[in-house]
Amino acid sequence: MKNHLVAILAVSVLITQAACSYDVEADTSSDAADTVAGVASVVDGDTIEIHGKKIRLSGYDTPERGARCGPVNVYQKAAFALSDFIGQRTVSCAVTGTDRWDRLVATCSVGGKDLGDFIVSEGWGRDWPQYSQGRYADEEKRARATKSGLWGLDCPADLWGNRTYN
Repeated sequence: MKNHLVAILAVSVLITQAACSYDVEADTSSDAADTVAGVASVVDGDTIEIHGKKIRLSGYDTPERGARCGPVNVYQKAAFALSDFIGQRTVSCAVTGTDRWDRLVATCSVGGKDLGDFIVSEGWGRDWPQYSQGRYADEEKRARATKSGLWGLDCPADLWGNRTYN
């Protein structure tokens, strides 16, 4: 009897896992081509990966690899802030296109909070109006005013390279 119950429990677990896997895959199928959802790996402060798909988070920018403000690696700080915020929670992304590196471009959220709102408000990124139409401008203004994140550090004038944020 005990072995029979264990077998039934094992089959139930397998069926449940299969059903859950199907639901996750269904979110990324052609039926929902404009949406990607799942547990994300953070590539950097403005790029994540879900189900093997690299996603460029739309509308904001974070410092590039190797960027430093004095002794602080702000590239790494932005990536760690995003990773800590996401944790193992499901990230949902509304895909709007692809970029020149064939990454998906999307606005993503976790727990109902837009990832761009989070990173920019924490001071590890900045609004990029060319792509956001000013969506994160208020968050950047507040972060600058409170000297949050990189806005409170001694950053070089060329931190953002030759990019324009007008």
